[in-house]
Amino acid sequence: MKYIYSSIILFLFLLCLLLTAGCKKDEKIIESGTAGELIWTLNEKGTLAISGVGKIPDYNSKYDYNVNDYIVDYPWPNTIIAVVIKNGVTSIGNKAFAFCRDLTSVTIPSSVIDIKQEAFRSCSSLTSITIPNSVTSINISFIACLELKSIVVDKGNTAFISEEGVLFNKAKTTLIQYPAGKTGAYTIPNSVISIGEAAFWGCSGLTSVTIPNSVTDIEPTAFKECFGLTSVTIPNSVTSIGSRAFEACTGLISITIPNSVTDIGSSTFDSCFDLTSITIPNSVTDIKAGIFQGCIGLTSVTIPNSVKSIGNSAFYGCSSLTSVNIPNLVTSIGLTTFADCSSLTSVIIPNSVTSIGSSAFTRCSNLTSVTIGNSVTTIGNQAFYYCTSLTEVINKSDTPQEIMMETFYTMDNLSPITLRVPAASLDAYRAAPVWKDFGNIVAI
Repeated sequence: MKYIYSSIILFLFLLCLLLTAGCKKDEKIIESGTAGELIWTLNEKGTLAISGVGKIPDYNSKYDYNVNDYIVDYPWPNTIIAVVIKNGVTSIGNKAFAFCRDLTSVTIPSSVIDIKQEAFRSCSSLTSITIPNSVTSINISFIACLELKSIVVDKGNTAFISEEGVLFNKAKTTLIQYPAGKTGAYTIPNSVISIGEAAFWGCSGLTSVTIPNSVTDIEPTAFKECFGLTSVTIPNSVTSIGSRAFEACTGLISITIPNSVTDIGSSTFDSCFDLTSITIPNSVTDIKAGIFQGCIGLTSVTIPNSVKSIGNSAFYGCSSLTSVNIPNLVTSIGLTTFADCSSLTSVIIPNSVTSIGSSAFTRCSNLTSVTIGNSVTTIGNQAFYYCTSLTEVINKSDTPQEIMMETFYTMDNLSPITLRVPAASLDAYRAAPVWKDFGNIVAI
């Protein structure tokens, strides 16, 4: 009897050991709270769990100069390692996990219907993500995830599909997201009509891209910060290029834009430092704000006669630009349009122009000669501020425009500059405020 009793005790002891070994101890919860209708917990291993029924709320971000990074107002810390979203959650809100740079793993349940704007922006340690069959809406959700190499879509999903880790709509007519961690060359499939907003944003390892003739639309920020791109040929099927589409493609040397393109958005080539020359097709009528701002390597640009307006800051900081032709249909030159174009030596403003914006040519330090057309009625303050090499101004207007001293301020007085005006208007200019301060006022 004693033997049987001892055997039972030993058996129970061994069973307890086996059960203990097979059971993983729950990690300690170190933080918890609510997010809208949902409950979240964070364990000691850095795993954030979100449970309940409802939506993860939208959040906002702002840049904090004290830490040189974006701060998002979600309730959990941005140092989370993993996210486990439990069944019952229906939506992942705007910027819900944006700038969680240590995040490596995300579990999305089949209850989630939509993943909203920038939900995982700049999650730079995330290498892959799986989209369940329930998701019907994705809105630039994975931009600037620098290590992301694969987006996998459940085969049962009716809205989206992935191919080689690239996210498309189900019909493969829109390229939604190219993972920023992929490297090398890429050929866009012939089925694609639209390259979606921010589709290639931050793809610094992308060395070349082939755009097929099926594409008609390149949406805003589509190729922003693709530092490795050196040349792009846009096919003649494309009609519009969205704002900031190639912004900060700092290695881009050349780009071919066909005559099919009628609209190029603002700041499209902003900060393309290596871009040396570009021809704008004659199908374009407006050069929009900031389109070539900061293109410090740009030496020549061909503006077609079809262009009617040149927007604010369009060529701001193009310090290598030596000449520019302003077509005869242009009626206005915007604010700071050619500011800091320090290599410009002369400029002719045609008779079609009626206004020159403030600071339009400010700090064009090598500008020696300016011709102002006869229709110009307004010259903004500091339009030619600190053009320290200026020796000649030809003003074809019969009536002196009202200007301020800062309009042509050169640190010295205006006496070294020759002003040429219509012969019949000599007396008017010699009596007009500021104009009268030019040292030599003569007839054209």
